[in-house]
Amino acid sequence: MRTFAFFFVAAALALLVQCTVCPWLPLGGSIPDLMLIICVYLGLHQHTVGGALGAFLLGYAQDSFSGSTMGLNAFALSLVFVVVYLTSRRLWVENTISTIVLVFLASVVKTLVVILLLALFLTTSGVWTTAAKHLLIEAAVAAAISPLIFALLAQSRRAVAAEDDA
Repeated sequence: MRTFAFFFVAAALALLVQCTVCPWLPLGGSIPDLMLIICVYLGLHQHTVGGALGAFLLGYAQDSFSGSTMGLNAFALSLVFVVVYLTSRRLWVENTISTIVLVFLASVVKTLVVILLLALFLTTSGVWTTAAKHLLIEAAVAAAISPLIFALLAQSRRAVAAEDDA
């Protein structure tokens, strides 16, 4: 239960920062996806049904706060969780460089999945130009800040675990 509460608080803080602080950053309109970074962390460290449910809930919360079509981010983050989980079972991705690459690729996959779903079910007018303009910048920024966020999550998680032991 404490693990769920920990990730709930982390997701709430990530949404708050992503919706309020990140738009003010001078990145040319690109906003790094903090929820994606937490989803990748879940895929690397929570190999349970709870981790998969957490990834879905991260996407659902992002859909709720972004005003986009419900289910797009929930499906995309669930898919990212599965890909990261399967990758972490086959490859050693615990060092900093591999996690940076994994977050970068996960960001690209998530964006392409959302665009594909929009193309299948809704209109895609203007989506391709926006995606081409922001995709690599958002993925690069998310990858660059991922070691810091991973370190904060790991340290906070250890503190919660130490509190459980006490």
